[in-house]
Amino acid sequence: PRDAKRLRLDGYSRASRLSFMLWNTTPDDALLTAAEHGELDDADAVEQQVERLMDSPRFEQGVRAFFSDMLSLDDFATLEKDSVIYPAFGLRAANDSREQVLRTLVAELLDRDGDYRDIFTTRRTFMTVPLGVVYRVPAANPGGWAPFEFPADDPRAGIQTQLSFVALHSHPGKSSPTLRGKAIRELLLCQKVPDPPGNVNFDRFNDPNSPARTARMRLAAHATEPACAGCHKLMDPIGLALENFDGAGQVRLTENGARIDPSGELNGHRFADARGLGQAMHDDPAATSCLVRRAYSYAAARPIQSGERAWLTDLEARFAADGYRLKPLFRRIAVSDALQSVARGAT
Repeated sequence: PRDAKRLRLDGYSRASRLSFMLWNTTPDDALLTAAEHGELDDADAVEQQVERLMDSPRFEQGVRAFFSDMLSLDDFATLEKDSVIYPAFGLRAANDSREQVLRTLVAELLDRDGDYRDIFTTRRTFMTVPLGVVYRVPAANPGGWAPFEFPADDPRAGIQTQLSFVALHSHPGKSSPTLRGKAIRELLLCQKVPDPPGNVNFDRFNDPNSPARTARMRLAAHATEPACAGCHKLMDPIGLALENFDGAGQVRLTENGARIDPSGELNGHRFADARGLGQAMHDDPAATSCLVRRAYSYAAARPIQSGERAWLTDLEARFAADGYRLKPLFRRIAVSDALQSVARGAT
């Protein structure tokens, strides 16, 4: 039965929602014609249109747009790196790192129709010459992109170890366990971290004369500040697992001559390094719940409303039953009555 608290969208509004969700563009003639003839009032007709849209090559562009939004990839437009400290990380490497993660996601989730959780553990990706210089690996295709797989003994596993994440969530001249931990919490687990108090003093962490040589040692200073400790406990044990990657995302074993300890903890799951972090994210139900909620919010173009939480819980259960595959999730959201209506009084 239809919810009396919701209003059905007209055909053209439904067509726009479907097209922007699945294609990231305005409706085509076929979808507009279906809206004009009132066909989008019929559930079977909506399902047929959704299948047509998802069978199109344009669906890949819709998925890329969704993940660009989810991973805040537009921040690459303002990304800055110190060219003296990181000479290999130039504009081409920055542009290619953004494209790299999107190619990885498309290959894993669309081409292979794989388990969403595996994006946090996969070693498969794609490589160009500018990226190869930063990653310090050979690129098989000097003129463009080529499939690449990091070897089993490499510290990289999962999109959170790619340049698009570790370089983007760092400072211009150094890494940042706090920024990286915050990004994992907020972007990939949908767990909001409170903003720091306005009177936080970073002098001890940034002091160049500090005897603390690694970020782990320097961050210990925040553990003694009551105003800082609570939030840093949410971020730092995650971000420290990525400290084997410097501010440009290059692998390193030491910082200022001291051996880096990349062990950490995520929601009670302890691990030894970045690969262990990826497995912890793979196994954390917050990661899949986050994707479901972000996908629905993106499709509806608004925040989730309190009355929708029961339906989203069911959607999460169905996502799990489907093997955490992206296509069935997008299909189920696209054909849902929730996407074809708005709450009364919504603007």
